[in-house]
Amino acid sequence: MSSTLQADAFKRLYSEEYFDNFIKEGLRPDGRGLGVCRPVTVAVNAISSADGSAIAKVGTSTVLAGVRLEVMIPSSEAPADGRLVINVEMTALATPDYRPGKQPPITHSIQQRLQDVLVGCGVLQPKELCIAEGRAVWVLYLDLYILNAAGGLLDASLLAAVAALQDTQLPVVHVTDEGNVERGAAEDEDEGDNVAAAAAAAAAAAAATADSGSRPLQLHGRPLALTCGLYKEQHIVADPDHEEELLMSASVSVVLDEAGEMLGVYSVGAATPKQVLSCAEMAKQRHAELLAQLEAAANKMEEA
Repeated sequence: MSSTLQADAFKRLYSEEYFDNFIKEGLRPDGRGLGVCRPVTVAVNAISSADGSAIAKVGTSTVLAGVRLEVMIPSSEAPADGRLVINVEMTALATPDYRPGKQPPITHSIQQRLQDVLVGCGVLQPKELCIAEGRAVWVLYLDLYILNAAGGLLDASLLAAVAALQDTQLPVVHVTDEGNVERGAAEDEDEGDNVAAAAAAAAAAAAATADSGSRPLQLHGRPLALTCGLYKEQHIVADPDHEEELLMSASVSVVLDEAGEMLGVYSVGAATPKQVLSCAEMAKQRHAELLAQLEAAANKMEEA
């Protein structure tokens, strides 16, 4: 039996002992140091039929995100508020553990955490989706598909979601006297329109694309995440892959914005305050790396 086969067999049968051999040297089986994250790639406009889309890879974990726009009549309680509806699905080929007919619990967990960050923290404000108060608002359907589940799925999903929302264009529309929503700005404005409405119209026109047919969706910040694992309650492992996640005694996911403000901390298992702070410091460095990838993807799209 070759040494490679022996190592593979030892890894399968004694995964913790195998990992220990690397930890003693301050390394991991894939050659990374304990605080080193996997490489990241982001591409926008991944789905030509969507109103906004992106694909994000963290290591080999891959998430595809798409945005669909629909018009709805707002509720009487919030006549100027649109909605963001998030759905997360694990595809059949994403993991050998997939079972048809039922989504794994992690998809619901990611979905809830994305809702908490994007809506609960005000990244996407419902009033940004208003077409005509009391008459029409946008509903954004943000659908995420996990194509390869190789660890760090919250990190990859949030990255894909932010990239897709950043790529989203809202069509310039107006509501007719008959209540229909039509493309293009309204031709006539009543003389009684107030200054605020005129300023809003001017801002929308300035933000419109060259053909005046759409405007970018406005986001109030770009939240990004880093998940760290705790091995044997003492070693902090940044961005663990799926095999490493199975060995961790706890995990801590930290979500930050550009200013370094903490928008969310999600932990599974026991972690000390000192360990959480260490994960937050790692998350600050990771945010800068992920933000650079987001901006590079957006710039590449503008140049295309």
